[in-house]
Amino acid sequence: MKEYWNGIWASPDIEKYMGYVNGYVTWKPKFLDVFAQYEVESVCDAACGFGAYSVMLAKNGYAVSGFDISDESVRLTQTMMEKFSCAYGAYKVCGITEIEYGDASFNAVVAHAVIDHVSLADARAALGELFRILTPGGLLFITFDPLGEEDINKKHEVLEDGSRLYEDGLRFRHYTDEDIKTLIGDNKIIHSNTNSHGEREYILQK
Repeated sequence: MKEYWNGIWASPDIEKYMGYVNGYVTWKPKFLDVFAQYEVESVCDAACGFGAYSVMLAKNGYAVSGFDISDESVRLTQTMMEKFSCAYGAYKVCGITEIEYGDASFNAVVAHAVIDHVSLADARAALGELFRILTPGGLLFITFDPLGEEDINKKHEVLEDGSRLYEDGLRFRHYTDEDIKTLIGDNKIIHSNTNSHGEREYILQK
C-alpha cells in the first residue's frame, strides 16, 4: 500500500491541490460541534492525504499533527499547511497499525476514508492504535465510504476478507452497517450520521 499511495501523491500539481484545499478553509463540518462540546484542543489527522482536513482543522483553531504511510503525502500536507499559513505540529511517516505517537497524545483523531482501505485484520488493529494515542475521554471521528458503481464495475479481485483489490493497487473494503457495528464493538458511540455523500460518520469516545 505504501507504494500505491506514494505513486498517488508523487510530483503533485501544487496549484491544483491548493485549489482543492481552498474549499476546506472555511468549512465547519458538523463533527466540529461535538469536538467543541468536548473541549478538544489537539487533533491528529490520520492518513492525512493531501492535507485538506489538516488545513480545515488548523483554520478552526485546533493544534494539528498527523501521519500517513506515504512520505509524499506528508510532504504535500506540510506544503499545504505552509501555503495556507497554518501552524502545525509533528507529521510522521507511519502506517495506521503502528502509529509513531506516544500514548494519550491527542484529544481527538480524525480518520476520514481510511479504515476501508486496509484489510479487515488491519482495521481492527488500527482502531486499537487510534484509541491508544487518544487521551482518556478523547474522541475518534471515523468514516466509512458507500459502495458506488465505480467500485463495483472497476476491474478487481475479491480477497479473502471481502476487500476489493483493484488493478492499480488500491484496496477497498465496503462495510455494511452490520460490519461497522461489529468492528466498533463495545466502543462508545456519541454521534453518528450519514452525510450527503453517503459516508457513514461516527464519533467514538475512549
